[in-house]
Amino acid sequence: MNTPEAIAARIISVGDELLLGRSSDTNATRIERALAPFAIPVRDILVIADRIDAIAAALERTAPEDLVFLCGGLGSTADDVTRAGLAAWAGVALEHREDIAAALAQRRRRRGLPVLSALAGGDPQALVPAGMTPVANPVGSAPGLVGRLRDRRLIVLPGVPQELEALLPAVLAASERFGALPPARRTVLWRTAQLAEMALANLIEPVRERYADLQWSYWLVEWGVDLFVRGGAAQQPELAAAAQEIDALLGDAVYGRQMMSLPRVVQELMLAQGKTLAVAESCTGGRLGAAITAEPGSSGYFLGGVVSYADAVKSEIAGVDSSTLAAAGAVSGRVAEDMAVGIRRRLGADYALAVTGIAGPGGGTAQKPIGTTWLALAGLDAVWSGCCRYPGDRERNRQLAVAGALDSLRRALTGVPVFPAAGLSWSRPS
Repeated sequence: MNTPEAIAARIISVGDELLLGRSSDTNATRIERALAPFAIPVRDILVIADRIDAIAAALERTAPEDLVFLCGGLGSTADDVTRAGLAAWAGVALEHREDIAAALAQRRRRRGLPVLSALAGGDPQALVPAGMTPVANPVGSAPGLVGRLRDRRLIVLPGVPQELEALLPAVLAASERFGALPPARRTVLWRTAQLAEMALANLIEPVRERYADLQWSYWLVEWGVDLFVRGGAAQQPELAAAAQEIDALLGDAVYGRQMMSLPRVVQELMLAQGKTLAVAESCTGGRLGAAITAEPGSSGYFLGGVVSYADAVKSEIAGVDSSTLAAAGAVSGRVAEDMAVGIRRRLGADYALAVTGIAGPGGGTAQKPIGTTWLALAGLDAVWSGCCRYPGDRERNRQLAVAGALDSLRRALTGVPVFPAAGLSWSRPS
């Protein structure tokens, strides 16, 4: 039998919508990140149909002592057959849990929905394969399940990404309690923005070589690049020494040392300083405002903004002079600065962010190739702008622009250079 330290994970995603391309499977990345402290490798990822026989066949492909994540198919509709597939494969009964049924009924009443009648079979989400333990879902209805069947370590999760992510800490903790996971290794995290993955890797390569016995990982995420370094109990002195060297190398490129998003970091700084924010965005099409307001509590500092996609809106709403647009072009430092200044004044904010660029796939020129993006930040006393050349496709370029804008504000609030990776433009009163 394998020891817990030798186990590998397998991820099985259930859903016809994944096979047909109607939805993207983003849950594997969430699970891989959650497993990082345990240094458990993912052996394979399998996407299968909503069928009992497909679920049973996929589970049959796993090996004893594998840690198996089974995701999706836990709802109340006829095609949600993951519990039945698991029970069929394990040769166990599906047991009706009155405590889960009562919690589901109470949740439906709170939402003004009819309670599913017991005469009609009740809510299938209250069925649990014998031998599995339910784990309460903090944001949805279907509970997670953990347990051991046929010598596999099993974790069953809803396929809805928000529910899966919210359940992961609880199901991993429950799995630790029954010995399904090895001891977590100490992990040190650096979250960086406006620093390319290869640039980060090259910067820290001498440190990685000196401490090659530690486990090093890079994660490309929405806001930039995360660096994880892990070590066992006997490696704590080496981990501490490596962390000290990396701190000195990365400096103010690091926006966080905990698993907190860049918008959340900015929000906490803004609320602590009692400042307000407005935005004017062009190529990002509202994504900057959406990222800000995705965080609960953002109304405490975010006033609003404008999506000034057309030049006429840049002039009439954001306050950019039409002669500036004609002379410099919409994608320019001067226009970005005028957008930030104009929306800050119009909404009476302490700070304003502006974004204008060429996200692609068309619209680029020799002077302004695809990915050229100007970011601007206007404060009470000065305005900063910087030009970035993002290398991705349209979706990635827009996301990087959002991250760059938020990071520029984070830098201003912490008193470090606002645009370290960009050509810093002029500064003038706003």
